[in-house]
Amino acid sequence: MDGKKQERGSDFVLHDFALVTTYLPVLGITLRAKMLVCLVYWCLYTVRLHFAAVTMFCASVVYIDAILFLSHVDQACGHLTLAGLAVLTQQHNHECSDAGVVALVVCDLVWSVCTSAEVCSSLFTWRVQVLPVIKVFAACCFACTHVLFACTAASMMEMIGRAILFYILCSLVVLCSPFTPHQDRSKQHVLLVCAPVLFVHVYIAVAGVLLLVSVHAYLIYSNVRCAEVKRQSVQSCHTLESRSSKQNEQMDLTAKLLAAKRMHGMA
Repeated sequence: MDGKKQERGSDFVLHDFALVTTYLPVLGITLRAKMLVCLVYWCLYTVRLHFAAVTMFCASVVYIDAILFLSHVDQACGHLTLAGLAVLTQQHNHECSDAGVVALVVCDLVWSVCTSAEVCSSLFTWRVQVLPVIKVFAACCFACTHVLFACTAASMMEMIGRAILFYILCSLVVLCSPFTPHQDRSKQHVLLVCAPVLFVHVYIAVAGVLLLVSVHAYLIYSNVRCAEVKRQSVQSCHTLESRSSKQNEQMDLTAKLLAAKRMHGMA
């Protein structure tokens, strides 16, 4: 695919996968997210700044980053907003009740199932028609419920891994948008299917990641296969046309030769 193409009504961009510059925004936002997570933990546990000061610092960094970096990948991933929000909201330890643990597991499972259904809908023509704002509202409710019932603070290495994985998955969805149905090419879809990686339990997150990667790998394979079949069919059509044109030329030459012979009395 060469060049870039905007499609009205969606955030659809064709990317040239042969260019190194296609992957630079992905690398850039991943490194910036890692630096943000490290800075937040450094401010909280090394400098021991007040939590409100750390929140203000994180918000300032995210705001400045959103002004400076305006690539399509950055915008589709929501810049560093979700990474900063996930880090700040998962830094509290408190006692867990059995009901709270059950509620947390149920929330993570339901959130993951809804996200998996959204991902799998890219493979089928049928889908439940739900307004995007309702999907966003449901995702916000799941995130708030998870933070409400979470009992332990996330470690720095865990959040670095989650942030890197989140932006890699977002970039995968963005770069594969030409292979997905029209409804799945919006920025809301990117955040909806990738946001659980920053919050849900590790095992649930791994299952969701494997499903997301598998679905998009299948979409890429099927589209490349269809393109190859179309190319071969076009080549065969050209071959048949060239053969028929050669046969027509030979018939015309034979007819002209016979006519010339008749004119000279040689027939």
